[in-house]
Amino acid sequence: MNKWFNFFLVVSVFFCAAGYGQNARSGIAVYSVKPASKLVQGLSNNSKIYAEIKDAANHLNQLEYHLYFNPDVAYFEFQEQLIDQSNRSVENASKLARNTPFYILQASGEVFNEIEFMGDDYLIEQHCSDYDWQILSETKVIQGYSCNKATAMIKGRNDKPTEIIAYFCPQIPFNYGPKGYSGLPGMILSVEDDLVIYEMTKIKFEKIDPISFKKSGIVKTREAFSSYIDSLAKATFGK
Repeated sequence: MNKWFNFFLVVSVFFCAAGYGQNARSGIAVYSVKPASKLVQGLSNNSKIYAEIKDAANHLNQLEYHLYFNPDVAYFEFQEQLIDQSNRSVENASKLARNTPFYILQASGEVFNEIEFMGDDYLIEQHCSDYDWQILSETKVIQGYSCNKATAMIKGRNDKPTEIIAYFCPQIPFNYGPKGYSGLPGMILSVEDDLVIYEMTKIKFEKIDPISFKKSGIVKTREAFSSYIDSLAKATFGK
């Protein structure tokens, strides 16, 4: 009896794993948002900007983001149709969390943030290798998926060094993640930067519509675009 039971378990696990592998080639991951621990760090409690950021942070839980993925590309998009666009606080929350789409290309590791600025379309270019990820021993379970912790340093607000904390799932073999964060050996199911925390609430492995990406518009690196904004500000307002 035990011999046949063990055989049944082995066969069942094999077919489950085979089915998972086939279905996991594409799907949709849904992310919720909440404020990061560093969000109001360094701001005076009595300042107007502090009050506005706190108000926006209190409405982050009304936002939802989708990460559409296949073996070649991922598309991270804010679900604008799900919010009350007449609510200024919710609108500010979406700006805080970033309401413009990101594309991640699996093969090349390129990441593009699509934005519109002063009537022109821009692609802000990054690369997975921009993140010097340090994979740690700490783990966390997110919606039933075992994840490993990783950290990296980036330039945050005002170009100050900021630590990113991510939890990625090796079981989902894509280097994708929310808000363009990428480059880990597994999908990022949770990530915290200096503004917000994105965390996966559900994931569906299913066939999705093709993700169309064209490298059109004005392509700039994040550093080059930041310098461009600074030059415009100086030209307009002076030093």
